[in-house]
Amino acid sequence: MSIYLEFAKQAFRQRFIYRLNAYMMIVSSFLGLLILISVWKALYAGKTEVNGITYENMLQFLVLNMAIQSLIRSRIGQKIGERVENGAISLDLIRPITLKGYFLADQIGENVFGFLFSTLPAAAAAALLWGFAVPGEPFRFPLFVISLLLGIALMNQINYLFGLLAIWLKTAFFINFITGAVISLFAGSFVPLWFYPEPLYKISLLLPFHLVSFQPIAIYLGKKTLTEAGLIIGGQLVWMLLLLGLEKWMWRRAQTHIDVFGG
Repeated sequence: MSIYLEFAKQAFRQRFIYRLNAYMMIVSSFLGLLILISVWKALYAGKTEVNGITYENMLQFLVLNMAIQSLIRSRIGQKIGERVENGAISLDLIRPITLKGYFLADQIGENVFGFLFSTLPAAAAAALLWGFAVPGEPFRFPLFVISLLLGIALMNQINYLFGLLAIWLKTAFFINFITGAVISLFAGSFVPLWFYPEPLYKISLLLPFHLVSFQPIAIYLGKKTLTEAGLIIGGQLVWMLLLLGLEKWMWRRAQTHIDVFGG
């Protein structure tokens, strides 16, 4: 475990070298949030709520979603694809560390830096300007944290599985685009699922993406009962187990594929 922690620290320190980029990212994050808030303010003009969601709910959703997106951002697919293209993936099989552990630790280090030095300052500024309510019921925040951690783990697992596809495709060029498009559509992170048409909403609930950020935020905002929150967390655990099983199946075949084609 300590070696993976060192990988995460190294990724964090590498990002810290480019501190000017971090300052620019703060401005970029805040401006992006400001634009989204302006758009939703215009959509809510003259309305107290839409589909049971108030404008204040949307403000909190936007701030929380921005913070969560910085924690689930991933270039794992791209990195695996690069190692497949240059043949370095073959060497990864004989190292005393796991491919998944290395890439996850590296990505976590990058994301923690982005969250602390970019997203968090922008979110704090937004909270000061527009206000930010805390859950009134004491059980909501711990359930939100549990669901959020599971959502982050779920997203990392999904990104890793998409990354493994590069072993067969020999490139990750299309993987990042496809992953981003699918997640944006079905996760409810760009447009909340509350505003989806019924058919698309039902399809989204059949997939794991809505469990990454949308449902944890819904728990925080009080849009889910205690029972519903428990079911969401249970659903996250079930999906995690299913995806771990899929990972084992894919990895066994990936190793054979690499052995046959020499990386």
